Amino acid sequence: MRKMIYVQYATMIVLSFISGVACYQLFDIQQITQIIELGDRRLLSVDKPTLIWSTVPFLAAILTVLLFSTHKYLTMIAPIFIAIKVTFLGFSSVFLLVQHHSIKLYALWWFPFQFLYCLLLIMLYKSGHKISFGRTIRGAVPWKKVVAVLVLMIIVFTLENFVISYVFK
Repeated sequence: MRKMIYVQYATMIVLSFISGVACYQLFDIQQITQIIELGDRRLLSVDKPTLIWSTVPFLAAILTVLLFSTHKYLTMIAPIFIAIKVTFLGFSSVFLLVQHHSIKLYALWWFPFQFLYCLLLIMLYKSGHKISFGRTIRGAVPWKKVVAVLVLMIIVFTLENFVISYVFK
């Protein structure tokens, strides 16, 4: 049964990423820049992004997933938000490769870290539930698991900012 859940999440990631790539073809460049500005405006500039614009999308994603995954009745919205985040990853990946013509930025910074964030958001969503005998107990949050995933996310965020300082010299 657990293998089936991993297959479902892997399928969600693949389909969402491909959907983001396909969506890029549907918009013109003004619409694309508006979407990128709302999602993560670090991609619009070739200069080193400020810490505030690195922190805002990071905290917004964490707070959104935490809000929905720990809520008693809205837990099914969190995977939808994660799928939207992965779709944005595919969308913005094409933008980065087409507009900036930089494989270095994409390979060293954008794709690995955004993909890790998406995986960690899935872990955060899954750790927000207490499972007892195969049944999810709503309202009982195992905070130790949540804190462990948050610490891991902060470590990845710190590593990302270190890579940003190297890549954007």
